[in-house]
Amino acid sequence: MKSVISIVFYLFFINASSQNYKLIDEKVKNYPKFHQIETLVLRVDTSFKTKEEKARAYYTWISYNITYDLNRYHTIEGPNLEVTFNSERLNKCIENHNRSKLANRIFKTRRALCMGFSTLFQELCLRSNIEVKIIEGITKVSVDDLEHSNYIKNHAWNAVKIKNKWQLIDLSWSSGYENTNTGKWVTAFNDFYFFTNPEELITTHFPADSKFQLLEKSLNFESFFQQPVVYNKYFESGLKISDYQKGLINVSKKDKKIRLSFKNRKKDTTIYYKFDDDTYLKELQLIKKEGSNNFVAALKYKSRTSEVLSLYYQNEKILDFKIEK
Repeated sequence: MKSVISIVFYLFFINASSQNYKLIDEKVKNYPKFHQIETLVLRVDTSFKTKEEKARAYYTWISYNITYDLNRYHTIEGPNLEVTFNSERLNKCIENHNRSKLANRIFKTRRALCMGFSTLFQELCLRSNIEVKIIEGITKVSVDDLEHSNYIKNHAWNAVKIKNKWQLIDLSWSSGYENTNTGKWVTAFNDFYFFTNPEELITTHFPADSKFQLLEKSLNFESFFQQPVVYNKYFESGLKISDYQKGLINVSKKDKKIRLSFKNRKKDTTIYYKFDDDTYLKELQLIKKEGSNNFVAALKYKSRTSEVLSLYYQNEKILDFKIEK
């Protein structure tokens, strides 16, 4: 009986939180255009009481008002020169000055790269007395990343402390995406990257500081890049790849088939697949292994030109694998 009550309470809590976020989002979306950071901070501090509400307000405001700077992203720039001094106090003053300067520039231009998104969020949270950090690391977004061998930081996101617990946030990924056909940025609010489950974010984000994986057991760099490319819809599909299933897959020389292994699937859920040179999706046939909860799919590899195998759920991509030849 206690377990039933706990489940009901949990579902009620999740629904209540979702409803509260909707109210916050609607209020923030109707804010007038602010020209100074101080004005936005004053409005948020006046409108909301808790640190969680304020963090959500800043998340929503940035997602809707700051555009990813594609021109700067596609321009090759030299490395930034960092100057440090023996005085910790002086270094802290310089750090605070640079953060505030960058945040104000982004607030004025309404354009930023990932570090700019993270810096603006940090500046806003600090002004509302919310503990926050910028997390630097590397991301995995395409099958080309599966053969990564060098650790080069290419992304920044945030961790914010709410009720003595660190929560993960990615502002640049929450604000939209680049339309590869037009080369333009499309504003599209994505709620997935607010307080993202660490076990889900680690599939795409690998922090330089392993502490901010926020996992009981940290994932190492090699394992991160051995896993297939994961998309958000994967976590709704109920499909779970086996721990030993890698993103680089081979075609059997014996029967010309590709085999995938899964440790779980949601009942009555249909998964589809497509090679990159296919026109249509095909249903993925999952066969349960005897004496276990594991499933196997064996796909006939007919083409010699296909390099990528993708899985889909409800017409949205959930996994990408790279075919080794």
